[in-house]
Amino acid sequence: MDNKGIYKLYLAKGKNTPQGSIVGDFKKRDDDGFICEIYLSDAEVGKAGCFDIVTTVYTGKSAIYVTSDMLEALQEGGVEERFELYHELGHIHCGHYESGVEDDGGQPDEQRLLNEEKEADAFAASEIGGQTALEALRSMLTIRAQVDKRLRVNGTPESVKAIREIRARIDALK
Repeated sequence: MDNKGIYKLYLAKGKNTPQGSIVGDFKKRDDDGFICEIYLSDAEVGKAGCFDIVTTVYTGKSAIYVTSDMLEALQEGGVEERFELYHELGHIHCGHYESGVEDDGGQPDEQRLLNEEKEADAFAASEIGGQTALEALRSMLTIRAQVDKRLRVNGTPESVKAIREIRARIDALK
């Protein structure tokens, strides 16, 4: 259990949890009706095209799906993973899933998406601490650069854009 911020985090401690199981949840301190369940599902995360975590919002209910690697890292106190978990909760808290992300032409509104990422980062920082959030983002930047280099995609438009976005998110938290 986490005792900081607006939300309480409850996370399972057991190992070898079956896929599809609820492995935790967030509860809002001043709203007994709010609950965001955390499920273990490598398949749901992969289906969304993500690597370790994805958020889904249904009418009146939100859920966060994590992979088994993500759950293990969270159980071991991983800073980046904890930040990512609270960042996803930030998207829910800020209502980002209620408004959609396309402009009038049906294309993603990239500036709006970046602003939502920054807003979710700020929320995560308010819940887990600004320094912890900055450390996590800096680590994510380093890992992204290393992976891009290893895959020989550094310098490509996609890599440059991703690195710039992470740097912008870091600058926004400073």
